[in-house]
Amino acid sequence: MTDEKEKAESPGPMEMGMGMAKKMMGQMGKGGPSPMAMMQKMMAQMGQGQEGGAQMPPMMRMCMGMCSEMLSPIKRTTDMAAFATPELRQLFEAWLETLETEALRHLKEGGETDAAGLAKALNIGEESAAYLIAHMATGGKARLRVEAPDRAVS
Repeated sequence: MTDEKEKAESPGPMEMGMGMAKKMMGQMGKGGPSPMAMMQKMMAQMGQGQEGGAQMPPMMRMCMGMCSEMLSPIKRTTDMAAFATPELRQLFEAWLETLETEALRHLKEGGETDAAGLAKALNIGEESAAYLIAHMATGGKARLRVEAPDRAVS
């Protein structure tokens, strides 16, 4: 029973990863070091490098670069959310509902489309159209269809 209790009390890999990400983002938000600098510092502390000049293996450097790329937008979103007042959130929701109405009208008039076509029809970016499509699908207002892209035959 002790093993079961320990398993129930110890966090799983996902919880551990999320906890580490929150801690890193918290340090970054306070003017702390970038994820890459933090990894180099950890390597130096473990004796795998030298402070200020730690050399990461190429694969680790690539992984840390990808992590840094992923954390930057998350931090930016978190920062924006912290400043978004209830009034701004309400305005965004109203604007999103207006876009949904326009998108549904476009779909009824023209039939099936993709994110690029919807973006052009609504005069928004393709990434925004993809978000809108996902939002509508989650709300049961539209269906998603996934297909492989056309491949050029060589």
